[in-house]
Amino acid sequence: MIKGAIFDLDGTILDSMFIWDTIPEDYLRSLGKEPKENLAEVFKAFTLEQAAEHYRKNYGIKLSIHEIIEDINDMVAEIYKTKVVLKPGVSDFLKRLQNMGVKMCVATVTDRSIAEDVLKRLGVRDCFSEIFTCAEVGFSKENSEIYRQALKHLGTKKTETIVFEDVLHALKTAKDDGFMVAAVYDLHETKQKEIKEISDYYISDFGSFCFKTKMKTALSIAGSDSSGGAGIQADIKTMTMNGVYAMSAITALTAQNTLGVRAILDSTPEFLKEQIDAVFEDIFPDSVKIGMVSSCELIDVIADRLKFYNAKNIVVDPVMVATSGSALIKTDAIKALATKLLPLATLVTPNIPEAEVLSGMIIKNKDDMIKAAELIEKSYGCSVLLKGGHSINDANDLLCENGRFVWFDGKRIDNPNTHGTGCTLSSAISSNLAKGFSLSEAIKRAKEYICGALAAGLDLGNGSGPMKHNFIIDRII
Repeated sequence: MIKGAIFDLDGTILDSMFIWDTIPEDYLRSLGKEPKENLAEVFKAFTLEQAAEHYRKNYGIKLSIHEIIEDINDMVAEIYKTKVVLKPGVSDFLKRLQNMGVKMCVATVTDRSIAEDVLKRLGVRDCFSEIFTCAEVGFSKENSEIYRQALKHLGTKKTETIVFEDVLHALKTAKDDGFMVAAVYDLHETKQKEIKEISDYYISDFGSFCFKTKMKTALSIAGSDSSGGAGIQADIKTMTMNGVYAMSAITALTAQNTLGVRAILDSTPEFLKEQIDAVFEDIFPDSVKIGMVSSCELIDVIADRLKFYNAKNIVVDPVMVATSGSALIKTDAIKALATKLLPLATLVTPNIPEAEVLSGMIIKNKDDMIKAAELIEKSYGCSVLLKGGHSINDANDLLCENGRFVWFDGKRIDNPNTHGTGCTLSSAISSNLAKGFSLSEAIKRAKEYICGALAAGLDLGNGSGPMKHNFIIDRII
């Protein structure tokens, strides 16, 4: 539930960014100085103090910083008094928030006196309990301090407070600090694609906007399982049931069922690249799960494209052997997976045999699990969820994150049908990372989901059968 809102001023609720297209250079020319650069671009992230210091340092202006700021404010204030207006729909939108009981304040680069005057003139000053300025806080919006001070004033939590901004650097600052962010379209900001990717909400028109959470997305890069219990099919089911939009890039087709794998047909590296590019160029995934990848050539393509797109929340399930015992990866590809994909990963989720391969040690007990997980993290630079399974302990899994260890207790479920458990767990973790949960919380939620899928007791096939991924849904007749 939204309880707090922090609004930028210029370009967000005010249609005023046109001022800053000309003021920086107009002021310089008023002093008989010719600009040596595009000052509007240079000053975009500056406080007025920083702008004044830039004038003094680079143009030899002898006025004090205080005098420069006063002169600029006088020029700007005159425009605010006569030409600046609210963006369409803003007044009604602010009233809607007030009626919802949302607490609101302003966080702006603009001088306080100017902000006060224009908000009063336009009849919306009473909507905001306080105005925070970069000059008074002492930081530009490359730093989150202004949002933190505003949050403290509002008395709300970050998770229930939205920052409204129109420029990428400010949105990114607030987002990286844990705030929800709403991007407001302004024609002066050209990086709209990047803005859409990082924002929780995107506002092109205040009049028609309503708070519908943008659906999170997850990409599975894995093999297809014709029996539907593992691989891409299990990933899509799991991601859907965990509330994210699932996409896929298929690394291989398999002919398999609950009894085993009959045949494997790899995608070509060229076609895999086209699949990954098609996804990232249109619907940028909030997380990526990597499953079965059987060859070095395919691993090279995946690593290259993930680096190219600066993908985030990458979960690698190092699938080496199917539940039925069939090998799913070539021996030379194991090294490529470890050295090229794991350094890009947020998390790797090996079972005991896979962890033995990655760590180079035999794992017989909980102490061995700790040593192996630590070794894998140090070797490849990613967090490790080492899945214990019933052979070591009662399905207790171990997370090693930044050298810290957390045990996730498992629940013994009497169900021999475990086809696709690894795929399902890693996909559920990926889904919850996409939704913004911490790594440990994502794992906790994923474990709860897989326990439910196993406990549903689905019994299909003559071998190790699949889980009931859709156990949450009541039977539809």
